[in-house]
Amino acid sequence: MDATQTTLRDRVLFWQWGLPAALIVAGLLYPLGIGYWMDATPFRVGLVILAYATLGPLLGYLAMRDLRQRLDTAQAAQKRTEALNRRLAAITATAADAVLSLDTQGRIEVWNEGAEWLFGFTAAETLGQPFSALLGGSSAAVVEYHWLREAVLQAGFVRGHETTGHDAAGRRLAVELTAALLPGEEGQPAGLSIIIRDITRRKQREEETQRLNATLNHQAVERNRELAEKVEALGRANAELQKLDQTRSEFVSLVSHQIRAPLTNMGGAVQRMQADCRAVNPTCGRMFVIVEQQIRRLDSLVKDVLNAARLEAGEVSFHPEPISMMPVAEQVIEQARARMSSRVINLADKPGLPLVYADRSRLAEVLANLLDNADKYSPPGQPITVRARADQTEVTVAVRDGGAGLPPNNLERVFDKFYRTDSSDAQTAYGYGLGLYVCRRLMEGQGGRIWAENHPDGGAVFSFALPVWQEEHDQANDLAN
Repeated sequence: MDATQTTLRDRVLFWQWGLPAALIVAGLLYPLGIGYWMDATPFRVGLVILAYATLGPLLGYLAMRDLRQRLDTAQAAQKRTEALNRRLAAITATAADAVLSLDTQGRIEVWNEGAEWLFGFTAAETLGQPFSALLGGSSAAVVEYHWLREAVLQAGFVRGHETTGHDAAGRRLAVELTAALLPGEEGQPAGLSIIIRDITRRKQREEETQRLNATLNHQAVERNRELAEKVEALGRANAELQKLDQTRSEFVSLVSHQIRAPLTNMGGAVQRMQADCRAVNPTCGRMFVIVEQQIRRLDSLVKDVLNAARLEAGEVSFHPEPISMMPVAEQVIEQARARMSSRVINLADKPGLPLVYADRSRLAEVLANLLDNADKYSPPGQPITVRARADQTEVTVAVRDGGAGLPPNNLERVFDKFYRTDSSDAQTAYGYGLGLYVCRRLMEGQGGRIWAENHPDGGAVFSFALPVWQEEHDQANDLAN
């Protein structure tokens, strides 16, 4: 509150009491003094006293009190306004962002600490200077200021305008400014208020992000190009492999068939010679036996090669159905006994086995291969034992030979293609490493499994297991058909 306002309030307070007192004195003196000598009646004197000594002072008191209250209210509002202005001035002066005020000519009128921190100029150096000097002082900076002023005059404000400033050291600063119109008297613009924020680091991060994105995009393009080239190369290699695989399959089939035809003819010729030659000396008899054995071995080789080639090419079809294991095993064993007249094959009777879901012919082929394999590795006079067992999910058939068993590290590898435990020239059992490989592929094609192990009492045991038939198998087979 200034001295003028204090004096005015004191005067109003004085007249709030002084005026009623003066009216009371005047109201009493007039009728009792001058009025009395002017032949006033008692009624008239009482009326004058009531009007001038009572009502007049009361009305004057009330009027002056109301004036004092209005003056107090105005003074309180002025105090609040002044406090708010001081607070705003303090906020503006200490704000981290640069806060400027321009006059109508674009000259700087207000310069806070944030502006000094940002640009490095003191208030004494910038007050009265044109705002365009902060933008570089060039003609382009002047044009930018005029554009900014016109935009603010039209819209009332401009927000988020990005531009370039220059600090006291001449460094370029990326800044973002917000400008608003300062209203003056009678609605005329008094200038502009401008808030400036340093966005140099943000722009650097954006530029770095853009460079990184450009680099990543370039690398992605290069990787995609390299990947496309590799995919194309893989496609060509795959086509070549398919062509080679087809050629291999055709070659195996051609060679195998071309070998089987002469073998068949040779076997027939040997049988004809044995039947028609009446005088055969012991040497010729032994040679006939050897030739016949070699023909059977070559025929078995051709058969295994053809089976392996067809399995690898996916040309072997499977027709699973619910079948009983024991009748199939009995049939295969009877056929094996006919081929191995000197070998004893024991089949443990196991009644009540559940049905399995398998292909009958493929199952018989697997069991026949396992019996032939057991015969090759069993010494003369040693029996072959076949046992079957079942649980809730599988039926297992085990074939045990009478040989020396398998080395522990060969229990898994014996099912690999062309793998043999003894590959030397002096091998005791002749084979090609295809029979067990074919057995594994046939079991996998039926959803079964096959494995090898050594029996505690000697000999190797080859087992295979097939899933027990469930109604779901028929339903799945119907859907597949």
